[in-house]
Amino acid sequence: MATVTKRAKAHASLRKTIDEPMVDQENYNVSLTSALVWYRDNVDEKKIRKFALEYFAKLGKKKEVLAINKANDYDVRQLGVLCRLVSNGNALSEDHMKTIDNMVNHIIRKEALPTKIKEDKTVIVPVASNVISIQQRMEEKAHDLAGEIEGAIDDFVLNGCKSDFSTKNYLLANQVAGPIAKRIGEFFIKTSEEIREAIAGDDSQIVEGYSHLTKRELKRFADFVDGIISDCQQQVQTAKANRAPRKRKAPPASKVVSKMKFMKDFAELNLKSCKPEDILTSTELWVYNTKYRKVTVYKSDGGTLSVKGTTILGFDIKESKTMTLRKPEEYFKGDTMGKRALNGAFKKLTTKPSAPNGRVNEECILLGAF
Repeated sequence: MATVTKRAKAHASLRKTIDEPMVDQENYNVSLTSALVWYRDNVDEKKIRKFALEYFAKLGKKKEVLAINKANDYDVRQLGVLCRLVSNGNALSEDHMKTIDNMVNHIIRKEALPTKIKEDKTVIVPVASNVISIQQRMEEKAHDLAGEIEGAIDDFVLNGCKSDFSTKNYLLANQVAGPIAKRIGEFFIKTSEEIREAIAGDDSQIVEGYSHLTKRELKRFADFVDGIISDCQQQVQTAKANRAPRKRKAPPASKVVSKMKFMKDFAELNLKSCKPEDILTSTELWVYNTKYRKVTVYKSDGGTLSVKGTTILGFDIKESKTMTLRKPEEYFKGDTMGKRALNGAFKKLTTKPSAPNGRVNEECILLGAF
């Protein structure tokens, strides 16, 4: 109890020492941006970390407190300011409240803390954490990257609406993926519309919110934000164009030859077929048609032979030949069916050769694939 009282007194003392800004709900985006800039220029990193620690300590979230204590200043900077604004009684939008949750969850994962902590702060055996969806990871990544762009916008306004910041170069340097770049651009659409409304002058409240800028500065401001959105859209196309095409997985050999019809063995001449899968890695195939007594040699046109349905593909029509056997029993009298033996016997044939059509059927023996 004493610890809580001491923390409350320190918090009250801190509030008294500085004149902190409040968020105007009627000019929400403008006043929030101004507040973020004010804290950046007037409050050091140590105090900003303290804002976040106090916020989560009051909610009784010890895991978050320990994570923030270990986190680096960059990860805590915007989180601490948003926590401070809420602690001071400001009503933030639902999106910004979600941003607080996303930021602290990002810090927890980054620090790899256990998911359960005892009351005495000793660590329990870690248990599996909730699975983070791809969409959530993309949203968090987009918010992280957009933070740098928001800082560039702040600098743009503070420097009299001048900046050499390039969103295009920033996105390229960080190799931002298309979907994330699209989401980043969406963050700034509302800001662009609001600035355009201020230029048009139809809404007195918006005009008042931007009254610190001249008409010329407002136009430069609008162009700057529109440029950010345009660069994000361009990055979507760039990332898409640079994406490597998906490699199509080659089907297994057994599937390629699954529809092929052939004779497994021919007892009359004691012939047996080789495996049809061997054709796919060969440059030469020998086939015997048992019905018409024809021997065919298929020679590849440079690569390996292939099969589609019941047809041989990839053979050289000039080098491949079909010849009729007058006496098959003499042609196949040898025990070996090797490439050299087949070629030797083939050269001795005197029948007229013809060009093969590549078709194989259930009456054909696959003599060998080499």
